[in-house]
Amino acid sequence: MLNGDTMKAVILAGGFGTRLRPLSSTRPKPMIPVLGKPNLQYLLESLEKIPEIDEVILSVHYMRGEIREFIDEKMSDYPKGIKFVNDPMPLETGGALKNVEGYVGEDFLVIYGDVFTNFDFRELIEAHKNNGGLITVAVTKVYDPEKYGVVELGEDGKVVHFEEKPKRPRTNLVDAGIYMVNKKVLEAIPPGKEVYFEREILPKYVASGEVYAYQIPKGYYWIDLGTPEDLFYAHQVAMDEITKENGYYTIKEGAEVPEDVEIQGPVYIDEGAKIGHGVKIKAYTYIGPNTVVEDRAYFKRAILIGHDVIKERSEIKDSILGEGVVVGRNVILKENAVIGDYAKIYDNLVIYGAKVLPWKKVEEYEAYIKIKLDPTKVRPGVTPERCPLGLPECIYTKFKAIAGEKPPCDECIENQWLF
Repeated sequence: MLNGDTMKAVILAGGFGTRLRPLSSTRPKPMIPVLGKPNLQYLLESLEKIPEIDEVILSVHYMRGEIREFIDEKMSDYPKGIKFVNDPMPLETGGALKNVEGYVGEDFLVIYGDVFTNFDFRELIEAHKNNGGLITVAVTKVYDPEKYGVVELGEDGKVVHFEEKPKRPRTNLVDAGIYMVNKKVLEAIPPGKEVYFEREILPKYVASGEVYAYQIPKGYYWIDLGTPEDLFYAHQVAMDEITKENGYYTIKEGAEVPEDVEIQGPVYIDEGAKIGHGVKIKAYTYIGPNTVVEDRAYFKRAILIGHDVIKERSEIKDSILGEGVVVGRNVILKENAVIGDYAKIYDNLVIYGAKVLPWKKVEEYEAYIKIKLDPTKVRPGVTPERCPLGLPECIYTKFKAIAGEKPPCDECIENQWLF
């Protein structure tokens, strides 16, 4: 049972977010924004509505100063207490929980900082009160369970089997990264050690029959913000939610959108954005605050975090731009390209499916352009004569010449980096 009428909520916010690079190269993972608002803010606003929670504990490590600055500047009027607990080294999820042991009561709520959801955490708290287990894990159904911790339930809601990222999942029910935890669980975690809660702690208590599950009901959304593809999906879900109330597009106060701009929603244009004439903005595009878009640019399923400059006739499709990116004239960004903060893409370039580092200036085809076929085919002498992606012949010829001079290394091929 819960200790008294109040309890603590712990947000694990110390991870590196390596799969989200280059966006997470310049911001901690919980600060990745969805529609201009950091995910951490969404979580804090949800916790604000729960009377039982009197304090939120932020377990931090990587770029913790960015998180503290955000709390001090943007959340200064937050009505509940916020405590920072610094991990002295990367401790992973289990070690980070051990590090907050001295600040939590008998039962406490745990949320991973990369969970984007509108789930009412009070439902999990109530389920934990009633089942008598040491751990109650929120679970949800997904299409790709092999990416997550897969949960198998008994008839009474008890977890009878748990496996982290199995090759052959038994079910499509997965651990949602939201838990109610009894403090006794922390006794099994050694202090100051890297321990994975999902791989080392949770299976142990599943085996002893002390873990229960609560399935997130239909009507709530849940997304693990682990990759750029997940960030696309989060924006899609968020825009669909707004569409139910505000119509197919949202234009915030102070944004300038001429009448000849073609909008096919859902679209969200944030405050202070300035859109040029003849621009086309297609479905699931977010244009962040104070972004400048010049004439006849084209967007489809694009995310622009904010303060970006897009020059005339550029096309951005299925791509993410960090903060302060400058995109030159007649540039094409497609195929899940991700551009780091303050990078600059020069005129007349085509970038397919590449990741550009923050502050990078891309002046020519300096490195690997993703080929969807066998990556070894970019090697000298075996490069296809015609581009599988349909790049213009002049661009593809130039790329082949560069690949012949300096073949991309295996890491470039795997990660699609533009250095």
